[in-house]
Amino acid sequence: MKAKHLSALIALLTFSFGFVPPAFADEPGREFTATAVVDDSQGTRRMPVTFVAHRFTTVEQAQNLAGILERAGQGGLLSALKGRNDGQLRLGALQMPISLVVAEPARRGYRYLFLTARRIRIEEQEFGEESLDYPFGIAVFEIDSLGRGEGSLHVAAALYIDADGHVEIEDYDGQDGSFEDLKQVR
Repeated sequence: MKAKHLSALIALLTFSFGFVPPAFADEPGREFTATAVVDDSQGTRRMPVTFVAHRFTTVEQAQNLAGILERAGQGGLLSALKGRNDGQLRLGALQMPISLVVAEPARRGYRYLFLTARRIRIEEQEFGEESLDYPFGIAVFEIDSLGRGEGSLHVAAALYIDADGHVEIEDYDGQDGSFEDLKQVR
């Protein structure tokens, strides 16, 4: 198991919209497609993926959720996300609700966080019992002004706050992935 420090996630959970460059002052995108590439126990898997944002979480809500994570841990965050439906994830034939969608203006476009309050199953076999400590599915990516992007996919992840107050992502058995041909379609 390995931990990843993602400054993008920190920024997305605690960001401020203080300055929006004029070129990107319009609405963030609502639908994105890509090929998800994930290494698992059976090798490398590639699957078509679509992320759809129905609504975006506000700065205040994102900061509140980061505070809940810090005070109450993953269980508290899972409870806070219960019943939320900010969007939808389609991964192959699998469809699941997205509990949290955050969009932040970035230097060349927008940075996005899509978070599910459950793991994203990419293989037929069940995860082991120890995987219950990794309850989230997370996609973090940036889309430029031309609608192209890159980012990472965490299919079974744990979130926690480190000693410096940063949000950290830890992947279950290294099952993190990336995207090929990531683009905004709407």
